[in-house]
Amino acid sequence: MAYLQSAILGLVQGLTEFLPVSSSGHLAIFKRILGTETFSVSLTMDILLHVGTLVAVFMVYYKDIWALVREFFCMLWDLVRGKPDFSTPYRRFVLMVLLGSVPAAFAGVIVKDAISTLPLFCVGIALFVTALLLWLSDRIVGSHKTMASASLPSALLVGLFQAVAILPGISRSGSTIVGARLAGYSREFAVKFSFILSVPAILGAALLDGIDILQGAAPAIAIGPALLGMVVAALSGFLAIRLLIRLVQKSKFHYFAYYCMLAGIVAIVL
Repeated sequence: MAYLQSAILGLVQGLTEFLPVSSSGHLAIFKRILGTETFSVSLTMDILLHVGTLVAVFMVYYKDIWALVREFFCMLWDLVRGKPDFSTPYRRFVLMVLLGSVPAAFAGVIVKDAISTLPLFCVGIALFVTALLLWLSDRIVGSHKTMASASLPSALLVGLFQAVAILPGISRSGSTIVGARLAGYSREFAVKFSFILSVPAILGAALLDGIDILQGAAPAIAIGPALLGMVVAALSGFLAIRLLIRLVQKSKFHYFAYYCMLAGIVAIVL
């Protein structure tokens, strides 16, 4: 059963991390349904599932991520030489990702322990909030800013939406895409910025959980099932990103709003 449970949780994590329906909310629901709260709450398992979704982002946006990493170190070298240059689009993109990651970093450190004990009822209410955000997103018009024209303060606004999404039931991808659209980003760039912004967030969450593991807070789990969950999360996450890119371009977010309302009802009933 451990392999089956891991595969199911990996599938749920991969799909819901990127589809705007809240991975944390769905994992809480499926843990209750599967009766695996103790098994699946393992920090080691959570980290591997997040690593799987991180791999999915790299699979889709590897060219952009490589360009960002390269420009980051080139930018540091220019600073060392006393010739700072932030004029190129990818260097501005680096600054946007760094600035957008700040709010979630503070939120993660401050409320990490508090949100881990939220009852499923609260998760259900949060899913209704996600549904409202998604319903509003399709009604945002006139957004056309890209990597070259988006402002640095706008990245902070998107980061604030990501910080709110630390609450289980609030979709990270949905919130950040809505925030990016409100900031004037084009549909394509809103999706790209949302997913690349997830890289520091996922790495930060894994780091915090890794510290807890080193302090002896994680129960032992079988490595085989955990690795299976990670692979399933990576593959399903890749498919979810591809699907979401198409749906955002066609203004189909309201479909997910209806789904989140249904999931919220399930969570409240459970």
